[in-house]
Amino acid sequence: MKSTNINTLKIGGGAESSNNNAFNLTQKEHFYNVDFLRFIGACIIFLFHYLRNYRLGTIDKIFNNLIFTDTGYLFVSYFFIIAGFFLIYTFNKNLSVMDFIKKKICRLWPLIAFGILLYGIADILGFIKHFDLYGNILSLLFLENAGVTLKWGTNGLDWFVSVLFFVSIFYFYIFKYFKKTSYNFFISILVLLGYTFLVHSTKGSMGAAIKTLNYFFNHGIINGLTGLGMGYLIHEFYQYLKSQPFVKSLKSTVIYTFIEAYLLCFVIYETGFHKIHFDNKIILIVAFVGLFLTFLLKRGIISNLLNNKFSAILGQYTFSLYMTHGALWVYLKQLILLHKSLCVAHPYLCLLGCFITCFIFAILTYHFVEVPAGKFLKKKFFPQ
Repeated sequence: MKSTNINTLKIGGGAESSNNNAFNLTQKEHFYNVDFLRFIGACIIFLFHYLRNYRLGTIDKIFNNLIFTDTGYLFVSYFFIIAGFFLIYTFNKNLSVMDFIKKKICRLWPLIAFGILLYGIADILGFIKHFDLYGNILSLLFLENAGVTLKWGTNGLDWFVSVLFFVSIFYFYIFKYFKKTSYNFFISILVLLGYTFLVHSTKGSMGAAIKTLNYFFNHGIINGLTGLGMGYLIHEFYQYLKSQPFVKSLKSTVIYTFIEAYLLCFVIYETGFHKIHFDNKIILIVAFVGLFLTFLLKRGIISNLLNNKFSAILGQYTFSLYMTHGALWVYLKQLILLHKSLCVAHPYLCLLGCFITCFIFAILTYHFVEVPAGKFLKKKFFPQ
């Protein structure tokens, strides 16, 4: 089976391509089908934001009758789970904590800065009402919604990156300096208590407004801690299943294919295209855990069909798509307002045009901002 070098984590923890591996020490299998899941997740988050969170003033009716994405935000929780799996899957104990921090900065910081730049240009053009300089400085320091600040940056999407940054460092430190017998129990309890807190504090939505309760319990941080912790537990269960004897047969292939198909359709439909009727949305977290595990095992037809390089190509643009679609909306909104009658008459065409524009912009951002800036920072942090 073909393997690929693992260097840094993409959004949700996917592996980098081999072009960016100047200081990698190991080789690991790349789960291309997980790249597909990450891309689908970014698309659903795009739909959720464009149909629900972002507004068009007096012409909101443009999107009123379109598919209602009530719980698209849950894919952020799924991204944390994927990140936790790949954090331990690619873990290198020989790497120092400081070098790990530098690698995370190389990977995550450029697109935070680029997003703020896009909003800054929009502010100069008069497309936004307020550019919060102080909040954006906090975002550049990975402090947006980290629990110790009261301000948010202009790009609200930066909260995910801030949480991923600090929680990844926390788990890396545990993996490096503590015994596995000790942190297995600790992580299990942390995941259980974390999801219990999120269920009750959000009344089952698992995604209420990101905030801090009782001066200490920050939703974003707890979401990250539980998600990455769950990813670690999935990794341990995956390793256990891989170590057990398995005889591939027509019957097992049919069973696994059915499970993959059902969970994939269930997660995508209920998370992205349906006003969900479950009071407690933890059921979707459980469903995604099952889907993720079956894709890792690759014992069904679907997980193997999606395990291709085209999925990897889609996956490499996921982080750029996630980080820039919010800022790009500021500009697309101006075009929509200039062509109101066309957009009202053809709302699906309008939405499709917005997505194609965002995806093309993400491709350009990846090749001209994300990769070059990452390489530049690596040369500064790792001159050898």
